[in-house]
Formats: sequence, structure tokens, C-alpha cells
Amino acid sequence: MASNDVNPHYLEHVMHTAEHRTVQASEDIVAGNGTKLLAKGARIDAGTRDRLLRYKLAKPLEDCMSVADGVVPAVFGPLAQQLLERHPLLGTLCGAARLQALPLRLASLNLSMPVQSLLTIYADHQGDRLAHSVGVAMLSLGLAQRLLPGQAALHLELAVAALLHDVGELYIDPSVFRRDAELQAEQWRHIASHPVIGHRVLKPMKGAGAKVAAAVLNHHERLDGFGYPRGLLEEDFPLEHQILAAAEWLMALIDSGVGALARASVASRLIPGEFSPAILEVLNSAARHSNELNDWLEQQQQPLLSALPLVETLVGTLERFRLLRPWIDEQIGRASPGLRAALQLGLRRLLRIQASFSSTGLDVGDPAANLLELASQPDPRLHQELQVLIDEFGWRLRQLEREALLRAGLLQPAELAVMQELIARLRGTASSAH
Repeated sequence: MASNDVNPHYLEHVMHTAEHRTVQASEDIVAGNGTKLLAKGARIDAGTRDRLLRYKLAKPLEDCMSVADGVVPAVFGPLAQQLLERHPLLGTLCGAARLQALPLRLASLNLSMPVQSLLTIYADHQGDRLAHSVGVAMLSLGLAQRLLPGQAALHLELAVAALLHDVGELYIDPSVFRRDAELQAEQWRHIASHPVIGHRVLKPMKGAGAKVAAAVLNHHERLDGFGYPRGLLEEDFPLEHQILAAAEWLMALIDSGVGALARASVASRLIPGEFSPAILEVLNSAARHSNELNDWLEQQQQPLLSALPLVETLVGTLERFRLLRPWIDEQIGRASPGLRAALQLGLRRLLRIQASFSSTGLDVGDPAANLLELASQPDPRLHQELQVLIDEFGWRLRQLEREALLRAGLLQPAELAVMQELIARLRGTASSAH
């Protein structure tokens, strides 16, 4: 689709907003052939939908429209304050000295009309996601002030990127975001395209631009190459973009309401190398100065033996991986460059998970007997910490499968089949073994 074609999914969100807000042309909307489609001030609503879809526009629709009574910077301050009261961990991560200034800085942002309109449509699409974006902006500002002091302009760019980091989702078929859908490679490819789409939309937009767009493009990358959409490594993933990526990850954990700091601390130990030591030190410092970990552990009521099904799944998957190593090495040896890179990346991550899981001793002997023995120990904290570890291992294996499907969606059909067979064998659902 050409850049100035109107995306039908985005337009549907515009139509939804137009049902309860005034959406209008901020300038004449002109087709690429010079035909005036809407005059400045004209309403954009269901009556103009087909006309906008029929033509390629001379300028992106996002740059030619405004939303009345929409999201303005003044709403960020109170929303940030509410988040700080609801999630004390935000203050710990941002730094106590910065707490009072963060809501004020967000409220004083100077956002262009296209940026405000885009944020309004995003907020109308998923109202709770605006709070998430404000939380990511707070964390980005707090981390940037700690790790990149004296770069005020860069801090503000990161805050704007944080507010806009997920707007690419507006341009994707909403059916792929259904929680009850089991996604295949093609659907994962669409979901993983949202940073690319966001980059494309924001780069030419007044009030966003190339630097904001670049940060949005990289907000799901990881330092060890296991992120997406490009799988950046080391120096190709600059610290300012790591800050946004870490802020998004941490806010997602906070939003989940399940021991965010506990999960983040465990994840940084199990899978080191996703973020720079400077970012991890902020995380470790927060853990040292926060009661969140102890408070959360004390609230856990699940008996350790309830984790047995997941432990058995983990043991089975990693045992199948051990037996599959010769087959994986054979596939890597004869694969095309694209498939080889995907297989090698997945192999490195699996080896890391395997080593971390082995260090717990849960993979030796009978999982049920192991858990029963651990459950007999009188220390409830030991039970709780093991539960966190087991949950994180389960999440990491699901994430690995998702990332493999994502990368498989970019390969040729024959290469995709190899990756799908690997996933089926690791699951234990392959029809045959070779």
C-alpha cells in the first residue's frame, strides 16, 4: 500500500472517534491527481469514508485532520499522578528526586495537532492504553534523566516516542489482537509489524519526525538480537532506544499487576544480555530499595505443587530439545542465510533457558518427587521464589515460540515448514520423528 493510501483499519478507528467527537479537515484534503476531496473545516465521518478510501491522497490523512476536544498534554499530568499513587514501583524506578517533576514535564509537552489527533484516536480505540503509554513515558523520562543526564531535548523526544510507541496497532486488522485466537506465523507477522508501521507514519509527521520514529521502530528490540522487527545487536541498538524498550517492558509488567519487580529481576537473571548493564543496575537498585518483592511474595497463596503441570511441560520440552540437537545442527548446516540466522538465534535462546532451568535442579529425576521434596521445606519464601522462577520459564518458552513464528513468517514456504516442524517437535506434537 502506498504511503498516502488511506489505511482502512486506521480509517475505521477515525470513524469510531467521529461518532462522539468532531473530526474535521485541518486543511484541504486533496487526491494525488489534484481533485479536492474535502475542504478545510469539513467533517470527516461515515459520509466521507468511501471517498477517502477511493483515492490516493496528496498528503497523509493523519497530517490533514484534527480532532476536537481530544487528548492534550494537560491530561498527562493528572494521569501520571494517578499512576504514581496506584503503582509506587513507578516512583522507585524513576527516582524519588524526579517524582514531582515528571507529571509536570509530561503536562508541558508541546505536541502538534497531528500528534494529538493520532493519540486521541489511539486512546478512543483502547482507553486503558493511554494510561499505559503515559506510564511508559514516565519511565522513559526517569531512566533517561538517570542514564543520559543533560540531554533535555533527547529526553523529550523519548517521552513523545513513548506516548506514540504503539500507534502502529491502529493500522492492523483488529482480529489478530483477539485474546482467544491462536496465532499462526502470518498473524504474528502482522502484530510484529506495528513498530514498522508506526515508524512509517511518524517519520514525516509534524511534531514527531525521524528521531521519534526511530525510537518507536526499536521499542521491541533487545540487545542480544532476540527482539523484533529487525533483531538488532549490540551497537546497532543505542542506549536511548534501549531506554524506551525497557520502559515499555517494565510498564507491561506493572500493568499485569503480578509482582512486576519480582518478574523483572528474575528475567534479568535468567536471560542476561537483553539490556545494557546500566539499565539492569537501575532495576537492581530498585529491587534493593523497594518492598515490592517481599510484599508480593507474601501475598502468594498458591501451593508449590500447583506448578507441577508447568514443570512437567518444561522438563518435557527441554528433554525433546536435547534429543533434537543433532537434527537442529543438521538443519543449520544446510539452511539458507535467513533460516540459518533464525535457527541459530532460537538455539542460543533455548540453550540459555536450558542452562538456567538446569541450575534449579528441577530437571533431574522425577519432577513430581522434586517438587514434593521442595514443598516439604518449611521456608514459604523458597516456595514463592520457585513459583516465580517456574512461571518465568514458562513465559520464556512461550515467547520463544512466538518469536520463532514471527521470524518464520518472513521466510520462504519451504523454510517456514522447517521452523514449524521444529516447533511441533519441541511441543511433542510432530506426526513423526526423523
